[in-house]
Amino acid sequence: MELSKYEKYALIKIRKWETKRRGFLVDTAAKPVDYLIQKIGKEKFKHIENVVETTLDKMLHTATYSVNEKELLKRAHDNGIIINDLSELKTCPLKLLDNCNEKHIRMHERVSAAQGAAAGLGGALTATADLTAILIQIFHLLQEIAFCYGFDPNDPVEKLILLRIIEGGIGSTESKFKALREISILEKIQLNGDIDPISGKPVKAFSTKAMSEYIEKLTLAIISRFMRRALPIPLLTIAAGAHSNHEMMENSGETAFMVYRKKFIIRKRDLL
Repeated sequence: MELSKYEKYALIKIRKWETKRRGFLVDTAAKPVDYLIQKIGKEKFKHIENVVETTLDKMLHTATYSVNEKELLKRAHDNGIIINDLSELKTCPLKLLDNCNEKHIRMHERVSAAQGAAAGLGGALTATADLTAILIQIFHLLQEIAFCYGFDPNDPVEKLILLRIIEGGIGSTESKFKALREISILEKIQLNGDIDPISGKPVKAFSTKAMSEYIEKLTLAIISRFMRRALPIPLLTIAAGAHSNHEMMENSGETAFMVYRKKFIIRKRDLL
């Protein structure tokens, strides 16, 4: 199927974004695990890691249940996308879907910043709760973006793609590049019927070892973002800062926006 001028232009912008680096401050904020453990202490690091693990487990098992279909349909109608069922989104003009998602991402950014500012008043007492809230909010936004481009976030491989998007959105440039490479592999696996071409078995979730490594890397990325805001201040007292929350939401939303726009275009052209 022939792409529209808008879709061709979008693909050029997506490919340019894929090679773009995060920025000096984000990349220099990434710290080795030994440095971070020494800086905040093994007990606090393990506590944060456990919070991340518990939150991810909740997100993976609730999947589409955190997305309201009626709410999505209403938002589509409000943005000029007249459909009766979410399955019709697959054939909608990309420009309409992009406009709808860009507005929604900005709304989530404002909410996350306000949430971070409010939680920051509580210092260490509210930091863990805020970390859980921002991760769930990010995952919820990514689910909605997937839905809006006609992809089911409850699909086993789609869940893994969402996790890669979170890692790529929160982490450094290298985390972004690594996440995009892995997403490309997962999309090929998805096309083959959720079968891992190496093992020949259905793709259901991370292996225990892979999930453990993912959680550690994600925890490091989150802590690095918080620490570069105010190193002299104890980590947990600044974990709910408005700027960090906004930045994580912004980068995660942008990553999902680019990934799913490309998936939408590729599906239309049947390029994979």
